[in-house]
Amino acid sequence: MDAGSTSEHARLNLNREKPTIYLLQAEDEFAAVTFLHEMERRVGKEGMGELNTQYLDGRVINLEQLREAALSLPFLVERRLVVLDHPLALVHDESSRQKFLDCLQQIPPSTALVLVEHRLLSERREREMGKKHWLEWWIEENHPRTWMREFPLKRDQAMVAWISSHTKELGGSIEPRAAERLAEIVGEDSRFAEHEIQKLLDYVNFTRPIEIQDVDLLAPYSERAGDFALINAIRQGDSKTALKTVRLMLVEQEAILIFFSLVHQFRQILLARLALDEGQNPGDVVKTLNRFHISAYPARLAIEQAQRFSLEQLRQIYQRLFEIDVAIKKGELDSEVALETLIAALTVPQLA
Repeated sequence: MDAGSTSEHARLNLNREKPTIYLLQAEDEFAAVTFLHEMERRVGKEGMGELNTQYLDGRVINLEQLREAALSLPFLVERRLVVLDHPLALVHDESSRQKFLDCLQQIPPSTALVLVEHRLLSERREREMGKKHWLEWWIEENHPRTWMREFPLKRDQAMVAWISSHTKELGGSIEPRAAERLAEIVGEDSRFAEHEIQKLLDYVNFTRPIEIQDVDLLAPYSERAGDFALINAIRQGDSKTALKTVRLMLVEQEAILIFFSLVHQFRQILLARLALDEGQNPGDVVKTLNRFHISAYPARLAIEQAQRFSLEQLRQIYQRLFEIDVAIKKGELDSEVALETLIAALTVPQLA
C-alpha cells in the first residue's frame, strides 16, 4: 500500500479518477487535520466547499445516516467530501462489521469518504507479523478504490527533522541546535511546534536563521505553568475560577499560548493516567514520561493530577481540545473565544 511516497498533489486531486474510501490513522492529529484541509480546499476550489463537505461522528450517527450522506450527489462539482470521525464506533460485533463494510462497498465515485481514526490501528511489529487490523486488511484488498495513510507522532529525531523541514517550507531556516531545543520543548506536539516556528520566524523577520537563543527566549517550556491552577479549576467544575485564572494569564500571555499550554498539560496528565492504569508506580511513571521528553518536575505534577481524573474523563477532555484546535485552525474561532468556549465545555458536571 502506498504510504505517502509519491506526489501529494496527484493523490489529492479529487476531480480525477481517485480512490473512494480514504483511511487516515491520525495519531498525529495536527498532521491529519492539515491533510484534510488540503482535501477540503480542492473540493471547494470552485467556491462550493461548504456545500460539498460534510463531517460526521461515528459515535453519534448510525449506518443509515452514513449511507445517506455518502450517496448524496455533489452540487456543481464532480465530487463531494464526507469525513467520518471515529468510524469504528459503528462496529460493535461481527454482524455490524459486515454491515459497515457492505456500506463502504456502496459508496459511489462521486463521494470521497474519509475515515479518521485518532490512533494507529496496528503497531509496526504487528504488521511485520501479518497481524494487521481488519479494516487495514479490507483497505488493502480493495485497492485502488481505497487508500490509506498513517500519521504517526513525530518522536525525537523525527520531530527535529520535521521542525527543520517545516521551517524551510514556511520560508525560513533554523539552526540544528535550535531545532533540537525546540523539539525538546514541544515533545510530540506538532501543532504546538508549528505555532512556535511561526512565532520564531516572525521574531527573526525571516532575515536570518532561528538560533538556539531565540528558542530559549520565545518558546517557554510548560514547566513555567506548572502550578496547574487552570486545570484544577476545570477539574472542580469551577468555571468562575477558571475564567478568572485565564483572564489573569491573558495579561502576560497570548490566548493561543494558553490554549497550547492546556493541550500540553492535559497530554502529560493523559500519559500519566495511562501509565498508572497499566499498574506502574509513580517512580516508573516518571521514567515513562521522561521517554516523552517530560522531565521529573512536570511529570510528578502530571501524576498528581492524573490521580484526580478517570481515563474516560481525560479522553473526553482531549477530544474537546482537538475539536477546539480544529476550529482555531480553520479560523472558525478566535483564540480568546475558543478558550472561553473550552472552559465552558470542560466545566460541565459530567467532566468535573
